[in-house]
Amino acid sequence: MTVGQHTPRLEAVALAIPPEDVVLDRRGVIHNDVLRHSAHLHTANFTAIHTADLRRLFALYDQYCFEHHCQQTLGTTPLEFRLSTRMTKAGGATTRYRTHTGGVRYEIAIACGLLFESFGTQDRTITVCGLVCTTRLEALQRIVEHELVHLIEYLCWGVSDCSKERFQQIARAQFLHKAHTHQLITRRERAANAGIRPGHPVTFTFEGRSYAGIVNRITKRATVLVEDPTGQPFSDGRRYRTFYVPIELLHPSRKHEKNADNLV
Repeated sequence: MTVGQHTPRLEAVALAIPPEDVVLDRRGVIHNDVLRHSAHLHTANFTAIHTADLRRLFALYDQYCFEHHCQQTLGTTPLEFRLSTRMTKAGGATTRYRTHTGGVRYEIAIACGLLFESFGTQDRTITVCGLVCTTRLEALQRIVEHELVHLIEYLCWGVSDCSKERFQQIARAQFLHKAHTHQLITRRERAANAGIRPGHPVTFTFEGRSYAGIVNRITKRATVLVEDPTGQPFSDGRRYRTFYVPIELLHPSRKHEKNADNLV
C-alpha cells in the first residue's frame, strides 16, 4: 500500500464534525478498553506505562474516530512510539523524519515524566488541551489526541502547527479540545513550590559532604553551581563546579540570592 492512497478519505473524516455526545461516548469507550486490556495501566492513576499502551491508544482512536484511515494512509510508513522522561515542558511531540534514502517515518513521543509528576493527592487542578483531567489516563488521552491531530495534518497536508486554525478546528470537533496547551505540573513548578528557583541559593549533600551553591537551571534535575577556584569559568567571571542534583535532595538557603539563571 502506498503512502497517501487514502489521504482524501482521511481528510474528510478528520474535518467532519461529530455530535458532542458521540465524542464523549467514544472517549469513554477508549478509556474503558485501555483499563480492561492494558498489561500496565491497571488504574486510571497508573504507576507504570509501556509503549504498547501508546500503540493501543493510537489503534483505538484510529478505529473509533477515524475509521482506520490513519493506519491505511500510513501504509508501510513506520510510526514509532516513545516514552520520554526528559521532556520537561511539552506533554508530547510528533515528529516526521526523512531517511537517507528519501523515505519518511513518524514518531509520537509522550512525556511520561510529566504525567508521573502530576496527580498527587494535594496537587492543584490539572488541565490538558483546556479540559480538566482528574487522572493520569485522562491526561494521557488528551495528549495522545493532540498528537494524533499533528499526525493527521502531516499525513494530509505535509505540515502541522497547533497554533493554526485548521489544527484547532480538528481538535475541537474530534475531541472537544478548548486549548492546545497543558497545565501539567513541571519539575520547575514542583521545585518552586519547595522554595527552589533558578538564582536561589541551596544546600545539598554529595558523597557525605555538604555543599552550598546557586540553582542555575531546573530540568529533570537541578543544575547547581558551587563556587570553586578550580572549577570552570562562567559568564559572571567566577569559577564553579557543576552538580546535577535531584530536586528532592536540595534545601533552600537563607543566603543572598543572585541572578544565576542560565549562566554559561
